[in-house]
Amino acid sequence: MKKIFFPTSLLVSAAFAATINVDPSATAQKVVGFGGGSVYYQNWIANLDEAGQKELFDTAFVGLNLSILRIANWLQDETKDLSEDLTIVKAAQERLGDHLKIEMSSWSAPGNLKPSGSVNGKDGHSKSEKSLKKADGDAYGAYAYTDFANWWKKSLETYKAAGITPDYISLQNEPDMEADYEETLFEPTETSEIAGYKEALNAVYDAVKGTTKILGPEPLGIGYSNFEKYASALDNSKLDGYAYHLYHAGDGNDNSGNNYLTPENFRKPMKAIADVYGKNEKPIFMTEFCPMLDEPREEDMVGLAHIMQIGFTDGRLGGYIAWQLFYGYHGQFIGVCPGAGWDLTGDGRYVCKEKEIKIFPEYHAMRHYSKFVNPGWSVVSASTEDANLKTVAFKSENADSISVVIVNTGKTEVKLDNPSIEGYGVATAVQSKENGIKSKNITVASCTVLPARSITTLVYKKGAAATAATCADETSDAGYVPPVVTPSADVVIADFTQSNDISAWEATDEKLKPVSYVSTALDDVSGYVSVPLAGCDQSEETCGYQNQLLNISKEGAAALATCTDLIITMRSQTDENAYVNVGGAAGSSWVDYEYGKLAAGGKWSETKVNLEKEGGNKSTALTFNSESSGIYIAKIVATGCTSTTTAIRAQRHLSIDDSKMQAHIFDMNGNLVWKGVKSEAINANGTLHVELRQGTYIVKTRAGSMKAIKK
Repeated sequence: MKKIFFPTSLLVSAAFAATINVDPSATAQKVVGFGGGSVYYQNWIANLDEAGQKELFDTAFVGLNLSILRIANWLQDETKDLSEDLTIVKAAQERLGDHLKIEMSSWSAPGNLKPSGSVNGKDGHSKSEKSLKKADGDAYGAYAYTDFANWWKKSLETYKAAGITPDYISLQNEPDMEADYEETLFEPTETSEIAGYKEALNAVYDAVKGTTKILGPEPLGIGYSNFEKYASALDNSKLDGYAYHLYHAGDGNDNSGNNYLTPENFRKPMKAIADVYGKNEKPIFMTEFCPMLDEPREEDMVGLAHIMQIGFTDGRLGGYIAWQLFYGYHGQFIGVCPGAGWDLTGDGRYVCKEKEIKIFPEYHAMRHYSKFVNPGWSVVSASTEDANLKTVAFKSENADSISVVIVNTGKTEVKLDNPSIEGYGVATAVQSKENGIKSKNITVASCTVLPARSITTLVYKKGAAATAATCADETSDAGYVPPVVTPSADVVIADFTQSNDISAWEATDEKLKPVSYVSTALDDVSGYVSVPLAGCDQSEETCGYQNQLLNISKEGAAALATCTDLIITMRSQTDENAYVNVGGAAGSSWVDYEYGKLAAGGKWSETKVNLEKEGGNKSTALTFNSESSGIYIAKIVATGCTSTTTAIRAQRHLSIDDSKMQAHIFDMNGNLVWKGVKSEAINANGTLHVELRQGTYIVKTRAGSMKAIKK
């Protein structure tokens, strides 16, 4: 079997000395474990031959020293074959024994417990149809909580009989997430329309107590006090630990790919949760997160390590579980190809060219923690004055080992005088570098060179001593050519003083009127567009978020990633100031640049919009929404631009017919509204024929994305 390790060094500048102070006596929370999910594409793994499975399982379980495996409760259908899950769980247990814990989440209640009759959200026409059905006389409330709890009890009995006994369960994955796929909605407490998580927890607890531990409430993200809204409503004595996901961080930082590039967005909300819920013996788990991108990025290795550092320090996490341990073809940690002829749905145009497993950069980030820190270890104090270094330390239960993880988030290498810990010495040093060598055992010395954008784990043992007096960078890739960045001219995104073409504009909500061109002079500007906006409170359900979308050229899209700001010449359509939210969109992936940007009343204003949050979103359109009734826009220019020259490694590009691939259709707010084979949704003329509201949508397959109109 061919094993591929995806690229791996950045421009190194002169090193300077840094220190880290580690105090093993200052202990914090205990570690429960580190893990990843095996929720989908189990059939790909089952179809690997014996040698391929061994290599995959050794890489995933032994290579990572995994201590938590997250699986799903898929017994919504009682006839479900559990053999593929059993193969994976058994392989993990054979390699890891009692070191491994199993966490199980449910994506949906059985269809017969929901008003829609279906596990899939797309089959419900309202939120109430996507929740539990109502039940007269239920002991826990107005919905079918007892039946839901009995289903959970029977599921655990069935899994146990098959050979899978979860140590932890979460009764509902993302109870706040309205999705097209498997889902069941719960409010924190029941309402007249939707079942309550509190009541469901009470019922499930009574049904399964003593047989497993319960984590919750496992919401989609931690921004906007989302976790607290659920957790504060619960009888916490019925939880054995707390769980959440990280798909939004609040304060407008809601794009997962960008939050990987700016992990400090998570520190404030993680700390807020830890300050309330992390002061007792119940552990906090982060049970799912990934960048939500089609392609893995080198930057995500350091991003994940930084997020975990925040989690285990200010967030007081006891466990961190990434979304994808392994996945079909592409994966967060490991991608699997059973052989030639496999694509992401098992039919259609081939994607896999040969039998292989592909190891991606985030695998190594997790390994720097999971390989060298075991369950039962404690987080201990570690601090540094270097703002670019993020560090966390762990001490073993018997105090014979201390592992120190150091993430250099900066663009220059740092020479570190290894922490001096009385009675201990460095026995092992492992390092991974962005665009460099990964998971390499480097020379143990009294100092360590921390390359730019790198992760280093120093493992201390009692009585060990350094064997070398000098240190050097050992993880740079000599074949890597760093990009050369030079300033370039401003880029004109749109200039309506010179062109009356408005074909690139789209209203993403049928309540919005279309953009129109105006040639009547207004304060000496004789060409501009009239952009109708919501004119109502967008937080109200009757209004909703209404975006005008401006599709831009390839040059304009490139400028969003390489320039620092947009300058938008605009004004309110009335004498009162308008305040506009400006963002970018790449298919279903949206990012908000800045909120409340001024369109002055009664005069033209040149408003600057910072592009920092564009990150790696690869936006191909600009978005505008506001509670004002409309604005005029004359010109949009990107400034502070740079050009990048780098050596490109040869790649093969394939033209793929994706008509037989699994497709996901998103509305222009990024909500998933349909899932199925692409050819079943698209007419010959490129329009949509599935049952959706009139408007513009994004159709995505693994081969790419396209816009489509529902007429």
